[in-house]
Amino acid sequence: MTKHRWAPAAALAAVTLSLSATAATADVAPQPTAAFAGHLVAGPGATTVKISYSCTTSADAPISHLYVGVKQGPHVNTEEGSTSASADTFYSTNWKSDKGPNALRCDGARHTQTLVLKPQPGFHAAVPRLHKGMALVQVCVFDNATEFGEEGPADGGFAFSYTMERVRSGR
Repeated sequence: MTKHRWAPAAALAAVTLSLSATAATADVAPQPTAAFAGHLVAGPGATTVKISYSCTTSADAPISHLYVGVKQGPHVNTEEGSTSASADTFYSTNWKSDKGPNALRCDGARHTQTLVLKPQPGFHAAVPRLHKGMALVQVCVFDNATEFGEEGPADGGFAFSYTMERVRSGR
């Protein structure tokens, strides 16, 4: 019998530790997620890309931001693809960042959304249209930031996905 007399105390200690760990982690927002969701269609005036993501927004850190870029060119890849110099064609959400079809819903749930991309502002005077073939798709989700500068958010969560995907023609 003496070997079991500590069982109730051990159980109580385990519950107390579990509750305090839950309370401590409840104050920390989960990291956002970001992924390509299987749709990349180049049309005559715009390109549509489907992504899936999750993010949260708190009253103390209200800034969330989405960036999606699609780059094509013979030297574009997931290793060095984030440099614009290697791209012949560059479309992004920067034409209407965080508004309309490109606005995030940061409520903690997983969302699938079709975004509208247009030629990257200031990239080239005559940006060639995306064409059938492979392209780099960059998806970046920022959440729970308190300020956003030229270099991006100073704090908060960040998720990214860089993948090579096949462009379909939307005519």
